[in-house]
Amino acid sequence: MKKYIYLILPIVILFCACSDNESLFKKALNKDKQGQTEQALQIYSQILKNDPNFYSALVNRAILYDKLGDTKRAEADYRKAFEIYPRSIELLNNIGSFYLKQDKNGLSIYYLTKALALQGDYFPALVNRATAYQKIGNFPAAYKDLRYALELQPDNYVVLLNHAIYQYETGRYSVAVQEFTDLIYKNVKDPKNYYRRAMAERKLGQYANALEDCSAAMALQKDYVAAIFCRAEMLYAKGEYEAALADLNNLKAINNKYVAAYDFAGDILSLDDPQSAVQNYRVAAQLDPKNVKKYKSKISALKTNSGRKYIATRRFALIDGGK
Repeated sequence: MKKYIYLILPIVILFCACSDNESLFKKALNKDKQGQTEQALQIYSQILKNDPNFYSALVNRAILYDKLGDTKRAEADYRKAFEIYPRSIELLNNIGSFYLKQDKNGLSIYYLTKALALQGDYFPALVNRATAYQKIGNFPAAYKDLRYALELQPDNYVVLLNHAIYQYETGRYSVAVQEFTDLIYKNVKDPKNYYRRAMAERKLGQYANALEDCSAAMALQKDYVAAIFCRAEMLYAKGEYEAALADLNNLKAINNKYVAAYDFAGDILSLDDPQSAVQNYRVAAQLDPKNVKKYKSKISALKTNSGRKYIATRRFALIDGGK
């Protein structure tokens, strides 16, 4: 199953600067608040041209570079800021969050642990380190951080969400269903938790419930491709092949590069319409050249009755294997 993207608590460091650059710094802050990221970035660069060691401008510029996807420049600014002020827990958390988003989990844990060594109950670093531990499969360490974070803020939505995800990741699917249900009660308009609950229900073989939750997620977000795909799988598991195909066609209309939709459609069509199945497999092969052998193998299997039956039964096994 595809891993969920864990929520990260960004801590934006906005120190007041007491120098000749103060007015420029305030101007940059205002530009950022107004959503004028590029203009704010230019002002921070001007400040740092005047004073290369202006700590707050370095940190805020790093945040903006990261926001724009320029991770190399963001990392350079963060490293320089760390050299200037290595004992800032906010900075250490920011750096840890930065590496966490890039799946550089070892580096993330390193900086977050430094932050927690300075202040053991620093909530954002606890949440972020728990996420990093979950990503590398160190579930006991993740659980320890999550439990402490819950002690500090028992009603915090992000911690409750990460705790529910932890339950799913460690195979406690019934508990995960209950915890995602609690989160849905807290925010009934968030489609993601309906989808997350559906995935836990699928693991329990509760296909009807999973189908209902996928539909609820889609009602809240019509282009939620993961929920559409999940519902197609649940419909297929119930034997409603035409409805499953309708969902997949809808998905392909939303995202015509979603490889799994073509592969799944090909599998559904393999028994009754092998020609259309071939067309879907060929599109999948074009979109996913690394796995072209798999699609060619399926196209070859379509030539015999036993091959077509194998494709169909294999697809069901993949769905049923999610239990």
